Amino acid sequence: MARKSNSEPAARRSAVRVVADGVAAAAGGVVAATVAAGIVMSPAQAPEARLGGIHQDLQRAVALHQITAEQAALFEVKLQREILGSTADDGSVA
Repeated sequence: MARKSNSEPAARRSAVRVVADGVAAAAGGVVAATVAAGIVMSPAQAPEARLGGIHQDLQRAVALHQITAEQAALFEVKLQREILGSTADDGSVA
């Protein structure tokens, strides 16, 4: 009978872990959904602000030797055309 009393606390701890893991997973899902909703509902940035952020990100990538300066310049021009072209087409900020 001594074994049974030792296994009961272990079973309870296991059940508590399962419940705690489920609560943590649910909380993580709520946080992720809240963040996603905030991103979707936030106002779009002006094209100039977006391009400034892209330029900074690309310069950081060049400084970290992730891409070359030439690659950064080409990619920046491509994104600039796409961003500015999409705002000119329909009048809205992309």
